[in-house]
Amino acid sequence: MIIKKLIPVLLLVAMATAVAAQQLPDKKKLKEKLNQYDSKGMKDGLWLNRVPERKGEAAFNEFGNYHRNEKTGLWYKMTAAGDLMAIENYKRDYYEGQVKYFTNGQLTVVGMYRALNPDVVVDTIIVVEPVTGAQELIAVKADRGTVRHGTWRFYDERTGRLEKVEEYQVDNLIYEEYFPMTKADSLYYEKRNANLPHMKKGSDKPQRKMHSYLN
Repeated sequence: MIIKKLIPVLLLVAMATAVAAQQLPDKKKLKEKLNQYDSKGMKDGLWLNRVPERKGEAAFNEFGNYHRNEKTGLWYKMTAAGDLMAIENYKRDYYEGQVKYFTNGQLTVVGMYRALNPDVVVDTIIVVEPVTGAQELIAVKADRGTVRHGTWRFYDERTGRLEKVEEYQVDNLIYEEYFPMTKADSLYYEKRNANLPHMKKGSDKPQRKMHSYLN
């Protein structure tokens, strides 16, 4: 069962945290604390969610912390096979701060979000005039939940090379720059790829299967 397969990974995370605090956790108690509710019936603490396939999107697993039914802090998203898909930051159930997205294990996107305060009708965000550097507060309707606000970087899935940079302010794209591959880049990646294990002589021999902690 997927949840049982993921429990060792979650235990390792929790144990590492405990070691940093110079405490040795009880494995049985850690398992008992997974997917728990508080006294008011709200999700609280470390949770592991199994999200089924929907609208053509493949099923995935995610784990992180809830506080009063709202996602908070770092959340990790993985394919059913255990490959990392995303690392996302949350504040009161909305994206906040840096997010990272992966394709076939390769980092492809790093971006920034700004969560809006759900307790108010209108929130305020500092924006910077790109030419003068002058700052001002602008009002944003809080029902938008979260907005892209900051720098987004996009990387080539195969080489890890930076391909594009975008700058957002309150979901508005204010700057965009592309980084085309130069001849020197092409030669470098061609040489590097030639030295990869699967490109060398004899690479057609059976390879040792990589172990996944999720299987």
